[in-house]
Amino acid sequence: MNAPPLIAMPAEAVEAIARRVVELLREEALTTRHLVDAGTLATILDVDRSWVYEHASQLGAIRLGDGPRGRLRFDVDRALAAWQHEHQAAAAPVAAQPRRRASRRASGAPLLPIRTRRDAA
Repeated sequence: MNAPPLIAMPAEAVEAIARRVVELLREEALTTRHLVDAGTLATILDVDRSWVYEHASQLGAIRLGDGPRGRLRFDVDRALAAWQHEHQAAAAPVAAQPRRRASRRASGAPLLPIRTRRDAA
């Protein structure tokens, strides 16, 4: 096979092509899902890996392969959104409930009379 003939291009054209290639790669990177394993996600969220596995469904886990033992992967953006939503809900202030007095149950025993100082004199 013969190699194609070389084409002479001005440096500005080569630079323009290179810039366009970089733009296309960045656009592709933004639209491609970034999947990570449980250990990486645990590092990102600053939690234990076991916590990630316990909350896998809430974090949007994707099981790779067939069967129940397929490896789990996580979309970082989706997992972060779920994690933030969960922590915001947990941090929301709980409305204070009015305190109730403990009820006193009558024992059936007769009560002692209440005496005031006036009664004692």
